[in-house]
Amino acid sequence: MKVKSVYWDLLLNIKEIYKNVDPSNETLYITNDYKVIKNADFSLSEFMAVIYFYPNNEKKAFYKVTYGKNFPKKLKNIFKLYLGYILVNKDAEKPFTCVHVAQTIDGKIATVSGKSKWIGNPENLIHNHRIRALVDAILVGGNTFRIDRPKLNVRLVKGHNPVKVLIANSTLELDDLVAGKTLLFSNKKLSYDHIPSDVEIVNINDDADSICVKSMLKVLKQKGIHSVLIEGGALTIRKFIEKKMLSRIEFHIAPMLFGSGKNGIALDDIEDLDEAILLNNPEYYTMGNAMMIVSNL
Repeated sequence: MKVKSVYWDLLLNIKEIYKNVDPSNETLYITNDYKVIKNADFSLSEFMAVIYFYPNNEKKAFYKVTYGKNFPKKLKNIFKLYLGYILVNKDAEKPFTCVHVAQTIDGKIATVSGKSKWIGNPENLIHNHRIRALVDAILVGGNTFRIDRPKLNVRLVKGHNPVKVLIANSTLELDDLVAGKTLLFSNKKLSYDHIPSDVEIVNINDDADSICVKSMLKVLKQKGIHSVLIEGGALTIRKFIEKKMLSRIEFHIAPMLFGSGKNGIALDDIEDLDEAILLNNPEYYTMGNAMMIVSNL
């Protein structure tokens, strides 16, 4: 999906304005020149769109956009896909969590030898960086960090880098870590000769072999992180799904078949169809020569 620079600047502006919005009594207005105003005393006819919030009504979505007749159709589709990363409920018990997986038609994210570049096409890569620019934090497990050495920053679009969140129960090589605030979660006392000044180690000990996802999200919430993009690996994603701590999932389906390789999501075996996890009201988007499925859980 292509996004005009004026539309992307509008999304970034909404993100910045929303930091100081009280959803219980404030409303956002989108002007005809793509500006964002809080609590304007004008009618909808004088604006392109109005964003209303419903923080105390569990039967409704957290927000609703009412569009004026002159609102661009293309921008409406962009809002539908990207606003959910920005307009999250800051008073919710846990942060908004999203997983984005680029996989083959037969569900593989890498070959048996671990090769994965590039399953997702260039449009998907740009989309992934847009999400990074809109969320508060990006999270990966220790094995993913060791193998892929991801930069976990925003490079392909305009925007600020999110906080990096790493999960590891053994030491990581932090010298090559891209500068920026980083939270390293572990349930063990890890020993480092040198820790970069912008890295904070957070120990969570719930007397388990792995970190309790719910406890970690609670800590992130306390640190002002209200939205998290989870980029892998398969074990980390599995934990979020099994503990029902995942808000949204995206599948970028590349038009290719491996026939073997590594699964992006690995869950326990099921016997009956009614044991399957159902995607709620999935939406479908074209991404270059591929398709993306987006659904809340």
